[in-house]
Amino acid sequence: MLRTRLAAPLAAALSVAVCAVAHAGDPIMPLAQVHAGMHCTGYSVIRGTDITSFDVDVIDVLAGPDAQILVKVSGPAVDQSGIAEGFSGSPVKCDGGDGVLRTIGAIAQGTGDYGNKVVLATPIETMLGEPVDVPAGTKPMSQSLKRRVRALATPLSFSGVSGPVATALKAAGRKAGRALYAAPAAPRATTFAPQTLQPGSSVAVGLSGGDVAAGAVGTVTYTDGDAVWAFGHPLDGAGRRSLLLQDAYVYTVINNPTDSDQLTSYKLAAPGHDLGTLTNDAPAGVVGRLGALPDRFPMRVTATDLDSGRVAHENLEIADETAVGQPTGASSLTQVGPVAIAQAAYDILRGSPARQSGEMCVRVALRERKQPLRFCNTYVGGSPSAAGAPLVADFAAAVGLLDSYNFATLHVTAVAVNIKLRRELRQAYLLDASGPRHARRGHDVKVQLVAQNVRGKRFRQTVTVHVPKYLAKGAHVLALTGTPADATGDAASQDLTSTFTVTLDGGGPPDDSGPPTVSALADAFAATGREDGVTASFHDPGDSAGDTATNEVEVLRDPALRISGAVSLRLDVRK
Repeated sequence: MLRTRLAAPLAAALSVAVCAVAHAGDPIMPLAQVHAGMHCTGYSVIRGTDITSFDVDVIDVLAGPDAQILVKVSGPAVDQSGIAEGFSGSPVKCDGGDGVLRTIGAIAQGTGDYGNKVVLATPIETMLGEPVDVPAGTKPMSQSLKRRVRALATPLSFSGVSGPVATALKAAGRKAGRALYAAPAAPRATTFAPQTLQPGSSVAVGLSGGDVAAGAVGTVTYTDGDAVWAFGHPLDGAGRRSLLLQDAYVYTVINNPTDSDQLTSYKLAAPGHDLGTLTNDAPAGVVGRLGALPDRFPMRVTATDLDSGRVAHENLEIADETAVGQPTGASSLTQVGPVAIAQAAYDILRGSPARQSGEMCVRVALRERKQPLRFCNTYVGGSPSAAGAPLVADFAAAVGLLDSYNFATLHVTAVAVNIKLRRELRQAYLLDASGPRHARRGHDVKVQLVAQNVRGKRFRQTVTVHVPKYLAKGAHVLALTGTPADATGDAASQDLTSTFTVTLDGGGPPDDSGPPTVSALADAFAATGREDGVTASFHDPGDSAGDTATNEVEVLRDPALRISGAVSLRLDVRK
């Protein structure tokens, strides 16, 4: 349900032409016949998949080109929670005096009253004026109109997430201004079979299906053959879309009658079976068609517990809106993929210990490139409140490059992620370095490093350092610098909430043109893989600022051990 504090109806920009086409679905009542005092019935799902009815009384009709119907609800189904988020689209049917129930509209907006009982309904004529098939090039809602409505008013439910991942998602939803909840996975087929979408049914507009399903859950208002109208308000107001049209399972209605921005009643619901394609994200509702599914691609996450050898898999189907031009600016992969990565890391370790080490390799296959995009990184350190946060940040940054690519249309065909983690810090610290006192330009020197494992033994490692020919003669300091643990890096990369907030918002338009070719994009993607070894560089002895006289060159890398800290020794460089 769209919650708003507007005392008047939406701006005139929301108005659409009244549908002049006859529909073969349930009978409808023209707005001209709706009046104050009518006693009607609303329909929605309160628990499971069964449609429940409740009483609706028409208070008034807010006339004008953007007319709405002001109603008050009552009855056992809504007395406790009122109209919760997820009721959006609930059809309201009235008897016009001839004993025939006719649909007058869909519950779509709240008024902010305590108890959520007084709400606004979008007239059915307005909803049916939104076409199922949207012509290419149709403009989305204007920015001025978007500022006056919630970008995603129906709850966006992520099923199959738990623990700190669920907590971070909820916090990200609050920051992004979106109604976002973590829900259990939908029940098994024995409890939850594919549903026939009909007025009053729960429906989801899905970004993904599978082990981590994400979808905005609302209610079906009207059906006509294979066409489905729902919500009574926009999803993102983006116009032409290509998302999953799904049924949904409602566990319960969470009651909070305060109805503030952060505290309101909502349906705890999970997206279910893929039934069709959502084609139109319009001002007066969302519209789709049953049957054929939208373009989509698989995402497979394989997570390995290096301590026990246990392997777990997550399999997702990601809705692909490439063919309709990514109308929101962010792909479903960008929004759902990071959540799947975080959940896999949490599940495989059965928690989120601070002492953890491992690696992640990501591969994205494109139709436009023979070789997949890829990167690999090692990780050391974690946070109990941020499951797999550095992994998630890296994945989000890499796939975000695809959304911001401006020079061709790219089609993702598959995404594969391989995560391996253990519950210990595979880390050592540099303690000392020794080597010759003199060196010649253009030659190599052998340097012995002394390091100690975290809570372990000391060890020695000999490295070879090349002395550049261009280095000036005289005294220099040879600095050998390790790589710190990931938990000491950029604060944003340690915070799941920050990463999720950016991905839910789409990150905004790119600041520059980005890579000019697919090959350059592949290089940028690969650059997500960080250098994590020990580097050598030469400094001037009196340089307190630490500026190097040479570039840093990696001289030691152990993929199974992160070596941190820094040591140095003085060298007299000769001709």
